[in-house]
Amino acid sequence: MIPMPSLRYPLLCILTCVVAGCASQSAKTIGSLDNESPEYTSAACQNARHNAWIHEETQNAKLWAGPSAVLLLGPVAIVPVFLTNVGVNTADHLQANDIAANCGGKVKPQQEVNSTIALDATLSLAVGSVVPVSTASK
Repeated sequence: MIPMPSLRYPLLCILTCVVAGCASQSAKTIGSLDNESPEYTSAACQNARHNAWIHEETQNAKLWAGPSAVLLLGPVAIVPVFLTNVGVNTADHLQANDIAANCGGKVKPQQEVNSTIALDATLSLAVGSVVPVSTASK
């Protein structure tokens, strides 16, 4: 079914946000670092950057695993999927802040990290759980 013209633009905006949000926060932080700084070559920075791959993998898995679980299990899976997404996002944001701290990047204050995690969780619930539930109920 083709969305009504009035819903086309908000749907496009939501899909754009979803696609733009595919990279993990850790990967975005690594991309914003100054690789010429002395902290970038330190052992702590190299270790933090080396361990960031897991957040990229979980971010990619989250994009298909959550909606698949909701499709297979129905609406009962919404809460566990949402809580899993919150946990994955929290670990990613904390790792990104750790990378920034060890590599000479800009460390975000805890309040900003918390608000970003809350925003990600809200978007995850709105986009990731609503679409599969409406599909699963048909």
